[in-house]
Amino acid sequence: MQPNRTTRTIAAALAGLAVAAPLARADEKSKYEQDREAILAMAGEFEVDFQFMESIAIKGGYKLKKPYLEDAAEVVFVVEDSPERIVMQHVLWVETHDRVVKHWKQEWRYEDRVLYEFAGDNTWERRELSEAEARGTWTQKVWQVDDSPRYESYGRWVHEGGMSSWQGEMTRRPLPRREYTKRKDYDTFMAVNRHTITPDGWVHEQDNYKRVSATGEVLCREVGLNQYFRTSEVDFGEVKKYWTTHSKYWTEVSALWEKELEGGGPRMALRNEVEGKPLFRHLFGVIKTEGLDLDTQVAQAESVIAKFVIRNEQASAK
Repeated sequence: MQPNRTTRTIAAALAGLAVAAPLARADEKSKYEQDREAILAMAGEFEVDFQFMESIAIKGGYKLKKPYLEDAAEVVFVVEDSPERIVMQHVLWVETHDRVVKHWKQEWRYEDRVLYEFAGDNTWERRELSEAEARGTWTQKVWQVDDSPRYESYGRWVHEGGMSSWQGEMTRRPLPRREYTKRKDYDTFMAVNRHTITPDGWVHEQDNYKRVSATGEVLCREVGLNQYFRTSEVDFGEVKKYWTTHSKYWTEVSALWEKELEGGGPRMALRNEVEGKPLFRHLFGVIKTEGLDLDTQVAQAESVIAKFVIRNEQASAK
């Protein structure tokens, strides 16, 4: 990590502080142009600090868990940059194991009126915003490592006093990977995201409530602070090689998921496992099979997704 950087603490996040970053002056560019500039400022090569801390026990007798702290190095690639849609893929470099890990993907859409919100039990429901609700907003859709849906929200970018920051509405989300293999006492996040551009990169803040869907009971509040610091000190050669080799496959997989969401009905659910394996193992396994051309890879991915997807009435009874 960079030895001379100023590290924000979780305590600062709890205090609700924001980090200012100079972008375009309001009188030089339109609000829409500033929005796009801020989103694209999240692309690049970064060293990352992940910090999550349970801060307030809500349920009687609940004991706060130890903070989760992790460092990483990551490239954020711009996959698509069109006037009303920006897609960026995060890919991790785990230097201690010489390993590349395809991470989450974020998609931003301008004045998008259709959201897919997590409804619990590995199910997502279509939600439509009114024209007034969507006006001037950007939706942020976050996709899982296998490009299946994770969560989505909407909000407005604010550019004021040299600061550019976006905050989404509170929405439901599935458990994060750092917890779903370890925790069985809750099954849903009620969460708010904030993205702020900084002089050295950007910060992703989270305000999370850990909730039991069946009863509505909230266990605790958690704050998250993920800091992205631009770096030129990490060799991301293997990450770039991975993305050059496999980006076409993942682009096609993304298109399959968009087809499932946008071409289907009001509800979609996913099976937890098929043939004893979770979805991501199947989809990552496709590109680990040697000798397959892209068309064959995509056909196999489409077959995998079809086995996991549960539609509409079936999803209601899942």
